[in-house]
Amino acid sequence: MTAIPPRRRSWVRPACAAVPLLACVTSSAWAQAEAGPGTTLHAARASAPIVLDGRLDEPGWQAAPVASGFLQRDPDQGQPATEATELRLLFDDHALYVGARLHDREAGRIVRQLSRRDALAEADTFTLYLDPHRDRRTGAVLQVSAAGVQRDAAIYDDNFEDDSWDAVWESAVAIDAEGWSVEMRVPFSQLRFPTAPGHAWGVNARRVVHRKNESSWLVLVPKNESGLASRMTGLEGIDGIEPGRHLELLPYVSGRAEFVAPATEADPWNDGSRLYGGAGLDFKYGVGSGMALVGAVNPDFGQVEVDPAVVNLTAFETFFEEKRPFFTEGSQVFLRFGRSGASDYTTYFYPEPLLFYSRRIGRAPQGGATGDSVDAPTATTILGAAKLVGRTKGGWNLGLLEAVTGSEAARVATGVERSDFEVEPLTNYFVGRAQRALGARASIGFIGTSVVRDLDTPYLDSLLVGQAFLGGVDGHVFLDGRRDWVVSGGLAGSTVSGSRASILRLQRAAQRYYQRPDAPHVSVDPDATSLAGWSGRLAINKNSGNVTFNAALWNISPGFEPNDIGYATQTDRGGAHASVLFRKLTPDAWTRSRRLAVVKWWTFNYGRECQGDGVTLISSAQLRNYWQFDLTVGKSWNTWDDKLTRGGPTTIRPGIENLNLVATSDARRRVWVSAAAQLSNREFGARSRQYSATLNLRPFSALTLSAIPTVLDSHVVAQYLATVPDATATQTYGARYVFGALDQTEVSIPLRVNFVLSPRLSLQLYTQALLSNGDYPQIRELAAPRTYDFPVYGEDLGTIARDPELPFYTIDPDGAGDARSFRIAVPDFNFKSLRVNAVLRWEFRPGSAAYVVWTQRRQNSANPGDHAFGHDLSDLFGTPADDVFMVKLAWWLGR
Repeated sequence: MTAIPPRRRSWVRPACAAVPLLACVTSSAWAQAEAGPGTTLHAARASAPIVLDGRLDEPGWQAAPVASGFLQRDPDQGQPATEATELRLLFDDHALYVGARLHDREAGRIVRQLSRRDALAEADTFTLYLDPHRDRRTGAVLQVSAAGVQRDAAIYDDNFEDDSWDAVWESAVAIDAEGWSVEMRVPFSQLRFPTAPGHAWGVNARRVVHRKNESSWLVLVPKNESGLASRMTGLEGIDGIEPGRHLELLPYVSGRAEFVAPATEADPWNDGSRLYGGAGLDFKYGVGSGMALVGAVNPDFGQVEVDPAVVNLTAFETFFEEKRPFFTEGSQVFLRFGRSGASDYTTYFYPEPLLFYSRRIGRAPQGGATGDSVDAPTATTILGAAKLVGRTKGGWNLGLLEAVTGSEAARVATGVERSDFEVEPLTNYFVGRAQRALGARASIGFIGTSVVRDLDTPYLDSLLVGQAFLGGVDGHVFLDGRRDWVVSGGLAGSTVSGSRASILRLQRAAQRYYQRPDAPHVSVDPDATSLAGWSGRLAINKNSGNVTFNAALWNISPGFEPNDIGYATQTDRGGAHASVLFRKLTPDAWTRSRRLAVVKWWTFNYGRECQGDGVTLISSAQLRNYWQFDLTVGKSWNTWDDKLTRGGPTTIRPGIENLNLVATSDARRRVWVSAAAQLSNREFGARSRQYSATLNLRPFSALTLSAIPTVLDSHVVAQYLATVPDATATQTYGARYVFGALDQTEVSIPLRVNFVLSPRLSLQLYTQALLSNGDYPQIRELAAPRTYDFPVYGEDLGTIARDPELPFYTIDPDGAGDARSFRIAVPDFNFKSLRVNAVLRWEFRPGSAAYVVWTQRRQNSANPGDHAFGHDLSDLFGTPADDVFMVKLAWWLGR
């Protein structure tokens, strides 16, 4: 039986309902006071060279001013730290020196777990925060653990840290009966600051005593308030230094051996083994006092961890995180469009478009080739790339990126003929981003992107657009002097142009489905040679306090298209949400902290039809013994779904009830675990059950093992399979929309091993086994638009028969009627994958590293629809493996 169709709703109505609430909460924000900046620190000029050995025994340290009086943030906020910390700062013409004495009455219990650089380890740490520009929005984070492991990060938008920033600096630690001490040498060439006779920087420091779960700060950053760069105290006394221009070079050489099974026995392009060699150069050049030009010529990313295997049954591509160092470092300047000012950015069922998705650069070729044997490149060669990032004298935070990827061709063999077939054109990518503070309470930003392709072949001209441009403006305004209440948002527009065939492809693509027969607000224009649209979001946030608030309105027009250099899965959508978070971050008799958020959300299409309507409750609590429990409960009501049929008529979207529960033990222990359950039930019988566990083991400080086994069991009532034109299907606009009931079982077992021999020498192993089986017991079709009725072939209508020799079904949809029979491939699947990635990294001098890498892949699709865990595992390990070995040496030249 079909559920009652949802009524037509206007997306303006819930937005208007939120206005009185926003007005009420805003009116009290103006009365809040601004936090004080703390006591000013002074740095002294070093009278003699400092030897970095972790011991503060040089005369310069004894004469330097001492900063102390750290206050707890955890566990007892505002109370004096239980262990004393002393901070001293020195400088010379070339570097800043940091000396910290960290007293500990139980020095034998200092935690010193080894880890790779930038990895979060279970260890005692000391962290220095700097704001050389004193703009209270940006800065640098420099951390050293008691094991001597470094971590550095860039502060952006006042509240957030970007770990991708890697500076070249030195440190040393020493442990004695009274605690431990740390020395750092930070070259001024690694910091950006303006030219001036004297410098007033921002500074803060944090210490973590791991066994006590205690963090203490020189200038307290309260848990229930926002701000990091804006909460630093002043650092004075650094005079007579120049930022200067600096040049860093990182040339590399590499060799790679591939042992990959040929596509066919007579594959002329691959006899099972291939050898490659390469060389390239990364460079960084200081431009003025606040800018850096970073470039790469023929960059190599062979040491980067492989992407996990996935089974994707949606119409949209899988999103993978960027892992390549050239693109991750400094990436924050290009990201967070429309998010500035807010300390907690939340979205609920908002398919936020990513305006810059760096994995488009160097992606796998978008074209394909056919033949008896095809040797197609797996990635597009990046001929060169450069980015200019930093801060101008006028106060603009600027980021410019330019990259050129080469034309790629697949080698094709058909019989005795050999040919090259172009599968990716020569392409130029550009991204520009600029942001500037407007006083203490506001900022404005701009973004622009372009993609220009050299389309010489008719095949690629029909597949890809020749030009794609995007521009946007964003910013925020604080409503009170305390920077607590903030209104933020952004507006972006896009335009793409190309051949009629390429624009027609975009109109019919999964993001928009202009061909929908019952969507009068969109239509296909076969003669169009361009496409344009816009997206935007406006939000209000309360950043601090035990009760916080967030609400937003957003919109993505049908013609918005950022995917040539961005990432977007949905258009033709608008929506709103409002959430209230109640939190108490101070301990009581049972817990250390607890949170409860209540959220209401809606989504609509441009036809003013509701596409989502639900409520979510999110709660969490950390007990006194440091166990953590998280519970999320959600419910949505049935609405319309204009994309289930992938270009066909609208159906009902069934209501859903879901529950997610996570329990995590004390992560400070050598063995700790986390267990999670995600349960959902949909109307009409669909359900999903996913169970996972995280198992972490640290047998000794140098070795960490982590496994995350996950089991998925789901039943889908209507999984889209095909659209079959049929003039007799008058109820569904002349086409039959074929679906299948799907029973899917999936087991995934990722495993990580980190063996750290020293802070500069480590071995990292990542493996992922994936077994995913899908059985379609029933094949069915949509009965009528705006229903959720799917009669089954062979039971409710027509006939269905499987070909005894080929994997096809022959379907006659109306038996003896006028409809013609058709065939579809049997959709059952049994996907088995094993991926292994091992990286040995040795930083033999600061900034210079050698890598030895082994990557293995196995993949098997035998026995579709038949699930037997032991048999599938045996098939997987019996599958021939593809192995790749690589050696890379990169030498840093600079100072």
